[in-house]
Amino acid sequence: MSLLLSKLLAGFVIGAGAIIPGLSGGILAVSMGLYQPTIEAVTGFFKAPKKNFRFLFPLGVGGIIGLVVFMFLIKHTFAKYQTEVIALFLGLVVGSIPSFFKEANDGKPFNKTNLIFAFLGFAFAFSLVLLDSFTGEAQTASRELTPMLSALAGAIIMMGIVLPGVSTSFILINLNIYDSFLNTFTNFFSDPGRNIVLALFAGIGVLVVAVPMLFLVRKVLLKYHCQSFYFLFGVLLATLAGCVIKEIQRNSGGIAPIRIVILIVLLALGVVASFFMDKATQKLKLRQEASAN
Repeated sequence: MSLLLSKLLAGFVIGAGAIIPGLSGGILAVSMGLYQPTIEAVTGFFKAPKKNFRFLFPLGVGGIIGLVVFMFLIKHTFAKYQTEVIALFLGLVVGSIPSFFKEANDGKPFNKTNLIFAFLGFAFAFSLVLLDSFTGEAQTASRELTPMLSALAGAIIMMGIVLPGVSTSFILINLNIYDSFLNTFTNFFSDPGRNIVLALFAGIGVLVVAVPMLFLVRKVLLKYHCQSFYFLFGVLLATLAGCVIKEIQRNSGGIAPIRIVILIVLLALGVVASFFMDKATQKLKLRQEASAN
């Protein structure tokens, strides 16, 4: 697999995670070793514009494709196969844990103190899972999407990418704009004039949140690298636990044996795919492309 194709695929996975209920685009970026390199490339873009553009462009294109494709899938077929899709994505995350620890320790000996930060990260993210469990089903009719609400939705999507563990779908669902946001893009040509305006406002929301948050996160990662990544590891574990709990609740009536086998196979495929994506994307090389000048 070429480096370009692997970046497109990685972007696709991150974009999909940004809109799939229960997942976080940011935590998928972390699990694939692309979180910090992407932040470095964006915040230091004008230091090496050509190099950073080559790094970011395929990720951005893949992310947009993943976001749009899964908007259509969620709208039309996701409800029937949600557990299967979640199993595959969880496999991607689980398979990345060994390389995640290498990144977290950054060549330094293991420090037990960092487990405190992992616990804090888990507590933070799992509190969101519990909040989702208590409030996720209490929904009223979907609100009509206005330009300001579209900008808010764009800001929330970017927040879910910049802050790993924050589930974009959870927030949008509880604001009752998840369905109307999906409808804007899945039925784009039903009212193109209005939907173009809504899409532009969503882009504005993305930019407003992205710039200050990316610079802030970069400072934290540079100053507290190990602590930050162990915190993110706790968030990652809570995300995994939250997805499992949510799917158990969704399938409380029981799962057929053949479906259990399929879920295990999909989980294993995700783990294997994560391993090969790790090799294909050449994490060390990606980090050098994003930060070297």
